[in-house]
Amino acid sequence: MNSLELIKLYQKDAFIKSLSYWLNDDKQKQKALRGLVGGLKYLIPGVMFNNLNKNFCFVVENKEVAFSFFYNLKTILQKENIYLFPSLGYKYYDEEKTENSNVVLRGEVLSLIKEKKKEKKIIITYPDAVFEKVIGKSQLSNQSLNLILEHEISYLELESKLITLGFEQSDFIEEVGQYSIRGQIFDIYSFACPLPFRITFDENKIKKISTFDLESQLSIETKTQITVLANPSSLNKNSKNISFFEHLDKTFMIWVQSKKDCALKIEALFKKSKEVFNDISSKTDIVVSSPPENLFINKKMFNNCLNRFSSVDFGVFNVNKSMDIYEYKSKTQPDFNKNLNLLEKDLEKLTYKNYSLVIAFQSEEQAERIGVYFNSKNNNIQYSSSVMVLSEGFVDENIGLAYYTDHQIFNRYFKFKSPLFSGVKRRKIKHLTNHRKLNVGDYLVHIDYGVGRFLGLEKIKVKNILQEVIKISYQNNDLVYVGINSLHKISKYVGNILNPKLDKLGSNDWKKKKSKVRSRIKNIAGDLISLYAKRKKAEGFSFLPDDYLQSELESSFLFQDTPDQTTSLREIKKDMESKQPMDRLVCGDVGFGKTEVAIRAAFKAVCNNKQVLVLVPTTILAFQHYNTFSKRLKKFPVTVDYVSRFRKGKELKEVLRKYKEGKTDILIGTQKAVGKSFESKDLGLLIVDEEQKFGVAIKEKIKKEKVFVDTLTLTATPIPRTLHFSLIGIRDISVIETAPPNRIPIETEIVSFDKKTIRDVIQKELDRFGQVFFVNNRVQNIYQIAETIQKLVPNAKIGVAHGQLPGDQLEKVMLRFVDGYFDVLVSTNIIESGLDVANANTVIINDAHNFGLSDLHQIRGRVGRSNINAFCYLITKSLNALSNDARKRLTAISELSQLGDGFKIALKDLDIRGAGDLLGGEQSGFINDLGFDMYNKILDEAIQEIKKKEGVESSPILKNLITYDCLVELDKKVFIPTTYIDSHNERLSVYSKIDKAKKKNEYKKIKFDLEDRFGPIPPIINELIRIKKIKKHGFNLGFKKIKIKKNLLFCDFREKKGDKYFESKTFSFFLKHLKQNKENCSLNIRKNTLQICFNNVFSTNDVLRLLKYFSKTTQ
Repeated sequence: MNSLELIKLYQKDAFIKSLSYWLNDDKQKQKALRGLVGGLKYLIPGVMFNNLNKNFCFVVENKEVAFSFFYNLKTILQKENIYLFPSLGYKYYDEEKTENSNVVLRGEVLSLIKEKKKEKKIIITYPDAVFEKVIGKSQLSNQSLNLILEHEISYLELESKLITLGFEQSDFIEEVGQYSIRGQIFDIYSFACPLPFRITFDENKIKKISTFDLESQLSIETKTQITVLANPSSLNKNSKNISFFEHLDKTFMIWVQSKKDCALKIEALFKKSKEVFNDISSKTDIVVSSPPENLFINKKMFNNCLNRFSSVDFGVFNVNKSMDIYEYKSKTQPDFNKNLNLLEKDLEKLTYKNYSLVIAFQSEEQAERIGVYFNSKNNNIQYSSSVMVLSEGFVDENIGLAYYTDHQIFNRYFKFKSPLFSGVKRRKIKHLTNHRKLNVGDYLVHIDYGVGRFLGLEKIKVKNILQEVIKISYQNNDLVYVGINSLHKISKYVGNILNPKLDKLGSNDWKKKKSKVRSRIKNIAGDLISLYAKRKKAEGFSFLPDDYLQSELESSFLFQDTPDQTTSLREIKKDMESKQPMDRLVCGDVGFGKTEVAIRAAFKAVCNNKQVLVLVPTTILAFQHYNTFSKRLKKFPVTVDYVSRFRKGKELKEVLRKYKEGKTDILIGTQKAVGKSFESKDLGLLIVDEEQKFGVAIKEKIKKEKVFVDTLTLTATPIPRTLHFSLIGIRDISVIETAPPNRIPIETEIVSFDKKTIRDVIQKELDRFGQVFFVNNRVQNIYQIAETIQKLVPNAKIGVAHGQLPGDQLEKVMLRFVDGYFDVLVSTNIIESGLDVANANTVIINDAHNFGLSDLHQIRGRVGRSNINAFCYLITKSLNALSNDARKRLTAISELSQLGDGFKIALKDLDIRGAGDLLGGEQSGFINDLGFDMYNKILDEAIQEIKKKEGVESSPILKNLITYDCLVELDKKVFIPTTYIDSHNERLSVYSKIDKAKKKNEYKKIKFDLEDRFGPIPPIINELIRIKKIKKHGFNLGFKKIKIKKNLLFCDFREKKGDKYFESKTFSFFLKHLKQNKENCSLNIRKNTLQICFNNVFSTNDVLRLLKYFSKTTQ
């Protein structure tokens, strides 16, 4: 059942028709509708919106309820005309709290009301939002600018109006209130739309209007008319600011969730604002802001405003008895507490009463799992599955319908997308995510000449033809100019050394470095890839498809599976069910559900009578996982045990005996569990958690011993070697980057060691009944730090934990903190691997500059595991006093704080510290000598070569690494004019994209994107694309150089005399073509290079046509 079917079901009902008639009767303006519970408080207003010819404005309890209404009404009505009017957040004169996203959403609503479009609309707001006054109608008109398709307006006039409205010019738009001009294109980010606008001109006429995406800068949706609005939140002290309701006309019906409660909230807000204003005014003679009467409404104004409209009070309590009241009979969805037997009995009762039954599922997988359960039972229950999922279920006694949601059946958190958006926030991490872009002064590596310095793009004459080239400086200020069609030969230098030594032109040092690396890589890679190849060829155990027990376990998960979890599980199960032993890496951010994925994989193995070994890096994590696995699997016939340094003597012997006899299904342990004394009866799955904490030797030892065992590796920040091998296809990879429901990013801040700051941070967390981690990685002064904190916060209970404590004592401290006995845990970094405390939402890291990037991310991930704001404070000395790498790490961790940034952090870590020796345990200086990208190029070539020898199929990623090294020379200028793209970086980016493109649709996309961003593309772009295609065909045909000069085409062969190429079908065809076309082509030897020459070639089109013909014929 979808939303349309549900609405039609309600619209047909006689009871609903009478309710619509009652609401539409204007004799009594103030009405009350009681009894709407669960999902009915969204569904009934949604049905009424369809039935009545009115606009609706909802005033609900608070922001969270407003978000819920926004989601549910969108789900029910499937319409875009639903808008949120949020609070700015400066109710206590703190304008810094104002978020641009809220400003834009408010501006969008005000602009929409002003336009008075015929389409019906719904506005959702709450007391905090309507409490804040807005600009008057006349001022709103003065701050608006309407732009209509095909209307005339000059560039200068539009720019002048934007400047008057307070907009700022920028090269490329990043946030609201900006505009940019590129040729005939105007980009404007209005305060009345969540997306910026792009206006394309033809002289002084508007030819196209569209919205565009901030990240890609590409158009999304075309428009015929737009309103550009200046900042509507800047209230004028001298003008008359008005209530939001004064902008609404009589076509609006106001739905209030308890009018009395909303009025009381507004009164409390107004009273608090007056107190704050009086307090500020008493401390200074300067008038800091307008008085509350000018900025906010009070209770009386709120009630007076509502009395002007037809309104419906649909709160559960506090309804005014003088109102016209309508009673609706309904019940909330019962609480089944994951018990499917209770659900079955309840549905049988409702079936007996002739109720229609609907169960809403958030995923097809969940629907299938419940289906498997009910199919195994012999009952008369018939229910409809719904793809429309409301946040709450209900039992409607009026029309005899029970609508249940699967997330409530299993007590699962329900996630809906926030109507707020991040598009208006400045892209703080832009420079991090674009770290491969070259800027003037950066070090780069040329595959032929070595490490040099990028000096920018320059135009020079090459054989009397003006060309744009890349200028590179080497030792002794020697220069190399690289043509734009040889971009594949250069890459940005990435390594540990801040200022690498520039190579010397004409020296053999660079060639020696490359050949040394190549031979070493082949030696190291051989064994490793042989092992992976052996695993690929080996035949392991094929696990059976899921049974009903697997379905029951997965249905009972507390959270809704994220799409990435579902995909990862599908891939894992497919691997387990195949004959080949699984070797999969699951890379997911801290707290994104990797452990749940591991539990399900482990349970699948146990259901197939196989044992599971879970390897973890620390004793604490072993115990934590033991508790997690045991709790999750307690309803199932599964035996879970663990080993660590805490378990000794008889206890350990008993664990060993049970594991060997097969009485233990899942064993969790540190690397001690892979010792010779640990023998399993029938091991089927090995799970390695927190992979980045294990040494290379131990992991490869395990894999050598367990070639036929399925292996699942879990990590949030993979070590560079693991990441690189997964990315190039030697290992399989699944990435979980979707955040769990209601997760909020952790606010990360760099601070100095200040006792007042530490006291305030800890006290703030304790005031909201939370707990604090204080990480100090030196055991020598850890008790001194604990004493200092005790003096600063005397009422706090403080525990101390570090690796030198006796096992039982450490375990006791940790458990007391988990149970909430301690308020603050002062510990070393032993907490980083998996200690989960939902109530701990602040972490302070002392001497943060001494931690690695991965460690900082792991420690920060110990907090923020619920839907409560979490904080991470990095204590360090002055950033100027730190090493360059330490400064980079701290900057990266503070800016990469969004949900799912773990994978970006791994890539950034790879940038900051290089990858060391990607193929072995030792570090090597080769990456610093060559730069990481160049090292990768050589590594990829070597791996591809070895994989061919081993008979291992190359991954698509590796195949795409082929670079078409064929030089193309033209007797005319070929470069992007600065009149089209002025920015050096943007031109270089376009050259690079064309150089990297390999498929027809990629070239199409480049042209489409350029036309969208910069206007009609000049012919030179098509010429550059043709040159790239000529390079590709020329390389495949065996040419190293193609030259077009005076209507002649010269092609130099790559191979030298005696090479097998000259026995190939391709070369034979060239000889045949020469014999048949002696007048138009010839074969010559120039400078010891064999060359074929073609006459009557007038353009790159002719060249491409000819080479395509040869390629097709010689395939």
